[in-house]
Amino acid sequence: MSTGDPRVQQHRTRLPKSYTDQQLAFLKSHLPEFERRTQGSIRGDAKKFALEKAADFIDVFGLPNEFIHVEEAEPRFKEQIYNWFKNTVGRTRRKLEGRPRSMKKALEKGVAISTGALNNALDNNWSTGAPTVMPYAHTPVNSATASPTQTLVSPIQYSGIHRGSIDPMSVHRQSSHRQSPRQHHSSLELAVNLQITTSTLRNSFSQGIDASSLASMIHTFVMSNPSTTPLTPVITSLFEAITAELSFSRDPRACLRRFLDASTLFPPSIIHAGVSGPLAGPRALQMQIRKNSIWFSSRSAASVASSSSSYSISDEMQRLANDRQRKKDHIQWARIHAAALELGMLNMEHSGHADDSGYSYAMSRAFSEMTARDAVWEEDEVEWVAGIYVLRAVIRTAMQGDQRKRDEYRELLATYERRLKEIRDENRQTMVAEALMGAKEDIAQLDGVLHN
Repeated sequence: MSTGDPRVQQHRTRLPKSYTDQQLAFLKSHLPEFERRTQGSIRGDAKKFALEKAADFIDVFGLPNEFIHVEEAEPRFKEQIYNWFKNTVGRTRRKLEGRPRSMKKALEKGVAISTGALNNALDNNWSTGAPTVMPYAHTPVNSATASPTQTLVSPIQYSGIHRGSIDPMSVHRQSSHRQSPRQHHSSLELAVNLQITTSTLRNSFSQGIDASSLASMIHTFVMSNPSTTPLTPVITSLFEAITAELSFSRDPRACLRRFLDASTLFPPSIIHAGVSGPLAGPRALQMQIRKNSIWFSSRSAASVASSSSSYSISDEMQRLANDRQRKKDHIQWARIHAAALELGMLNMEHSGHADDSGYSYAMSRAFSEMTARDAVWEEDEVEWVAGIYVLRAVIRTAMQGDQRKRDEYRELLATYERRLKEIRDENRQTMVAEALMGAKEDIAQLDGVLHN
């Protein structure tokens, strides 16, 4: 066989197979589905799925540098992704079942075991009759027809327990009466769940991963970190992705749109503050927007010094740095508030789907209008900056209203314009000036619509 035969080249360890954290997060989010398809009856279904995800990988991240100028680079890289899926599933199964890759590997690790003992161990491994793959959360199970002996137990549940002291059938019987939610996931999914972190989610928001993959990652994270408000860390990661550039140049709408698109794919198992499914995402965002719309001034240096005899110059420097960061975060949350209002993420009813009625429209804007009206009368200039951002979004999303609303918006803009002269920080002054100019243009367009 010639050296140019593709089959020979595929078996060479020609290129390194290293992936970034974002790329690994993308791949791992699809591992449970790949594992499920390996157990299906359709021949080649798992490989087809892996190659499709490899194409998605290329669309998001592009081909690695080491594949540039390589003949048939894309098909070979897709095959490499497929091998990654296959090897990861196989390796995870072997670890969870406590069996070595081969007898040679076991001997190399110094596993001193007799042939009879090995046979007994293998018998114990397979005597339960439980398959490696567990039912998935989205797979309906008819509990009325399921018998106790049919209950599946993941091998991961046996970790840390000596097999010789376990009666497999008694474990089956006990699990049928005492099932935890985690038993509804595959053993591989349980292992992969631990890999999704807030850092992974933050990078995914920044990278622009597709909605399906992002929703899968968020679902994995939520299932691994259960609470009554499990999406709060996800919103924190979203905020960090928006503010990653340490400036106000990034438009929050791009990241918010990714989160909204992913939220539409949330399963009913994602529940945040009593709201489940697709509406859980907007609910979590609304809660954080309301929480971060309130500004609390930090204690002055004099009050801090009077309460602590050990207060130093370095402590004061740290206090000032923290205060500056808090002000930046407050303005960023106002920009997120404005973007969420423009994207319609604040007008989703908790009891059902979005409502186009006038009542729903008014209720979704009530908090935003109140924030814009009140902020201009507060003492700290950072609240004026936050208020003008929200006011502009209120104007931009206004329906064809009456003369009274237009007059109210003009009066508020005039008040903010007077506040502009009182702002001492140049950056904040610039932000308010630009927002005021844009808001005046928006209200002029609104006047034009109302007159036509």
